[in-house]
Amino acid sequence: MNTNSLRKTEHDPNFEGMNRKLRMFPGLWVDGVTYWLNDGLQQTLHEIGLSIHVKELPVHSKVRFYKVYVTNHYPFARKVKILLQYTHESPSREHVSFVSPADNLVYHLADQTVYLVNGYMQKEKIKECTIQPYWNIYSDNIWASSALGKLKYIPMFKGNAVSLFTKEIEFDGRQTCEGESWVISGESKSELQNLNSVLLKNTLAFQTKK
Repeated sequence: MNTNSLRKTEHDPNFEGMNRKLRMFPGLWVDGVTYWLNDGLQQTLHEIGLSIHVKELPVHSKVRFYKVYVTNHYPFARKVKILLQYTHESPSREHVSFVSPADNLVYHLADQTVYLVNGYMQKEKIKECTIQPYWNIYSDNIWASSALGKLKYIPMFKGNAVSLFTKEIEFDGRQTCEGESWVISGESKSELQNLNSVLLKNTLAFQTKK
């Protein structure tokens, strides 16, 4: 199983204490190996010269907005893939998760609440997304090809599931690439889409220093 879990290196009590109905965990795919940041907000993978840093910004009561920074510490150009995983804090067999092909967004239905998930990296929409049963996540079963970093596509799942986005990042030497991800909660699809449109128009306003 070519999956490595990352240990927590930074603790923020305010971040940990917030109510998390649907949580985001970032990860990296590098040369056929998957690395997940399971806890904390920052991790450096010294053995492969990469680091990942997550900040959560308070932008709206119904939005969890994340800034994600990935840094290439090597002096040469390279390609890796960013992974964004969205997981229910309290899973249930009644939850439904699905990819909407019309707008290439992910929706989660749980406890009479609808969640919309979206993500950008290097100012481009993260287009490759899928739903996976939770038990697949920490194995190569999420991949149609782990060697190529191509996700296995499952459009819908009922029960304990997660959604995944991935996008290839092309680094220059010693470069940091950044992206945004958000989870919007509400009672209707139209409400979520309206908030999503506002966020798409205002992502530049949320630029922050690493």
